[in-house]
Amino acid sequence: MSFSASTLISRPVLACSSAEQAEAMNRSFEQYLVPMRFDEASFQRRFRGENLDAEASRLWYCGEELVGVVYIARRGWTSRVAAMGVVLEARGLGLGKPMLQTAIDEARRCGDRTLMLEVFVNNERAIRLYERLGFRITRRLQGFQQPAERPTTPADSLTKTDPLTVARTVTRGAVDALPWMMAGETLAATTEPFVEAWRLENNAFALVRPDAERVMLLSLIVPKASRRQGWGTRMVRALEAKYAGRSLTVHSLLPESGGPQLLRRCGWEPSALELYEMECVL
Repeated sequence: MSFSASTLISRPVLACSSAEQAEAMNRSFEQYLVPMRFDEASFQRRFRGENLDAEASRLWYCGEELVGVVYIARRGWTSRVAAMGVVLEARGLGLGKPMLQTAIDEARRCGDRTLMLEVFVNNERAIRLYERLGFRITRRLQGFQQPAERPTTPADSLTKTDPLTVARTVTRGAVDALPWMMAGETLAATTEPFVEAWRLENNAFALVRPDAERVMLLSLIVPKASRRQGWGTRMVRALEAKYAGRSLTVHSLLPESGGPQLLRRCGWEPSALELYEMECVL
């Protein structure tokens, strides 16, 4: 089967099984910069909090052959490309452009005002495509990691809390608009045992996703009344002590204001991969 834009067809995710969706994601992101591998359960957990629109999201084919995926999340008047990928054998053939253009056209028809996405800074080919379709860079997003050889120091004792409490605190306390994946609306869908939520008294809150070797810090928030009193640093130190022996990391989703300054002061190191957030005004 040859791949051609003239033979592209799509199916809404609404018409596909969970197994088909997960397998399409796996194939479309094979050899991606950041490895992705989903089963049905992990796929549903990943996209549940992102407000995935099963009607706007599509699996793309040429005949019976999978070409790729475009998953669309929606909140209010804003849509987001939650995932866009093309299978290995169809890359470099210009098929991404009509796939994304369809998403743009459908977002306009739905009355959305903005379509947004994130892209790795070094993915120049994708950035050029997005710019040709009307996207513009709005900000740079960073990731961080705890130094590999950091001695554990005595720290405050953490108290377990409801993940929903952290999400609500993030929503109330955000100074600027947060990236989609760090917003309170996304965090509100996280649940145990896949995440753990912690607090220091009621002065700092954190949400983490632990696994055997590393711990992903999803959110750290200090309520407005407790800021500039050292609670952010104390929470970082408490997390380092709690998860001693495992690497602590933050995805490349932090805006340049706020979080990076705290983590740098705590000695954390920027990760190699950075993202651009991009928007298309519809």
